[in-house]
Amino acid sequence: MRGKILIVEDDPLMADMLRRYLEREGFSVRVADTGREAVRVFDMLDPDVVILDLMLPDADGFDLCRSFSQTRSMVLILTARDADEDKIVGLEVGADDYMTKPFNMRELVARVKALIRRRQKIEERKGTVRVGEFEIREEERRVYIKGKPLDLTAKEYLILRKILLGRGKVLTREEIVREVYADDIPEYERIVDTYVYRIRTKIMEVDRRLAERIKTVRGFGYRFE
Repeated sequence: MRGKILIVEDDPLMADMLRRYLEREGFSVRVADTGREAVRVFDMLDPDVVILDLMLPDADGFDLCRSFSQTRSMVLILTARDADEDKIVGLEVGADDYMTKPFNMRELVARVKALIRRRQKIEERKGTVRVGEFEIREEERRVYIKGKPLDLTAKEYLILRKILLGRGKVLTREEIVREVYADDIPEYERIVDTYVYRIRTKIMEVDRRLAERIKTVRGFGYRFE
């Protein structure tokens, strides 16, 4: 499996180790050691996966994650910050996966490959699906209301798509979170609720009535009516 990887890591020894190992696995790899350099290389490379350290000398890693996650690229946070709260925040701002240092290199490669497979599956989805007054344009990865696109992040798109396509069915929070995250997520109820709140807010800007059709089912999850 080939793919383009951007490593954002200010520790030169760690960055070099990651680069060498990933290149041996057949990936094309670039390294950035600051937030500013990461943005520059990201725009030039259009990577499949960003391996992102949170503790950079000139930038907040969470802010970078939020920015990168709104593109086609997948983001894997790799950091020494191992508190559950950091992991939750990382996932809430858009990370697709989160690993803590020290780590197993083979596991890291396996997770990178899994992220690339997930992205490829997303991009293979084609066509347009109408659900009530919503229009899901698979090729664009966007949802439209009355011809107007909602300003959704990549994960918000996937979650709204999941809810819309399950029309009439109660989707548990765990079912919803599995649409965007593969591994066990601490406090995933909080993460899902945050995403749904943001989605409702964006729909409300276009049509409050449609936002109210995403119903909260207490003790279970959500249903689109």
